[in-house]
Amino acid sequence: LSQFGASAKLRWNFDQLSLISITGYETVDAFSRGDIDGGYGAAFLPSSGPGFIPFAAESADGLPTHKQFTQEFRLESNTGEKFEWQSGLYYFYEDIAIESFNYDTLFTQQQNGYANQTQENVAWAIYASGDYDLTEAFKLRAGLRYTQDSKDFVANRIQAPPFSSPFLGQITEETDVSHTSWDISGIYTVNDNVNLYARIAEGFRAPAIQGRLLFIPPNPLDAVSVADTETTISYEMGVKSDFWDNRVRLGFNIYYFQTKDQQLTAVGGVNNYNTLINAKEVIGQGFEFDLQAYLTDSLLLTLGASYNDTEINDPNLSVAYCSGGCTVLDPSAGPGLVYIDGNPLPNAPKNIYNLTLRYGVPVGQGEFFAYTDWAYRSDVNFF
Repeated sequence: LSQFGASAKLRWNFDQLSLISITGYETVDAFSRGDIDGGYGAAFLPSSGPGFIPFAAESADGLPTHKQFTQEFRLESNTGEKFEWQSGLYYFYEDIAIESFNYDTLFTQQQNGYANQTQENVAWAIYASGDYDLTEAFKLRAGLRYTQDSKDFVANRIQAPPFSSPFLGQITEETDVSHTSWDISGIYTVNDNVNLYARIAEGFRAPAIQGRLLFIPPNPLDAVSVADTETTISYEMGVKSDFWDNRVRLGFNIYYFQTKDQQLTAVGGVNNYNTLINAKEVIGQGFEFDLQAYLTDSLLLTLGASYNDTEINDPNLSVAYCSGGCTVLDPSAGPGLVYIDGNPLPNAPKNIYNLTLRYGVPVGQGEFFAYTDWAYRSDVNFF
């Protein structure tokens, strides 16, 4: 793995106005190869294991080409008046190539499968936001952003690995969308140590394309999947406070969100490939708690907790279940498929807790310290 990047931030200050330029460039070159079947040999050989190994699986993936460039120009006011604003332009370009390989692990170690894919992504946006001091205690903020995003995707299967579809050829996809997103928020200063805030925001994620053609389903056109645009509206309110002579900082908020056409990835199934899908609706709600406290001059405590309740609402959405070694609890949607309506989001634990303690005392020109870090999360769902 090799990586190179550079960034530059330039600022010009004028009378009551500032111009800011932020430029970024990043490139990555990577290659990873592994024996991923979890065992040795194969079922058709004299010995294999552990468990059932239908065929040997050694594969590799690489990023031979990756370039990412971003440029932003932003104007900011600095009048010191009740109303302040900023506006700007943003540009994003990415060119990426991925190679997938398969190898004959049992006999010759030679390559016996190869596919590649490329994607060019161009996006640009124009935005503006401002905040206004309605009173000395209450500040109102609002923003608006227009985004244009396009992707061109090409996947080629050059060499079909054993035990797979014999398809050799090229599949292409493209997307082109635009969206206007917004947010509005308010901050109320109760006193020097306590702030209350609330925010409503609407955002989106542009379409995504998935097409790793090395192992594909019987119908090659099913190997490339496109997830449509997802949109989210979220609501949040909370409090931030400092007390005990600024030795303690406390934050607490509650939130609710509703996502339309949530992009999800279904992994595996009988054909063992990844598929992008959209869930018609996903809702989530919960709270977050954060505490930092100097219990003494030498002892620092941090404590965090969150409750997150998510649910997929799509009576017609189904995915493939695992091919063995699991108990299927979701209702059947046909051979090898189950409905996932009512499931929580994958990898979204309902409860998360973390705790740290740090005790430190000066010793000479240095410090002696002891530190402990504890973290817990509840079970997660995945498919």
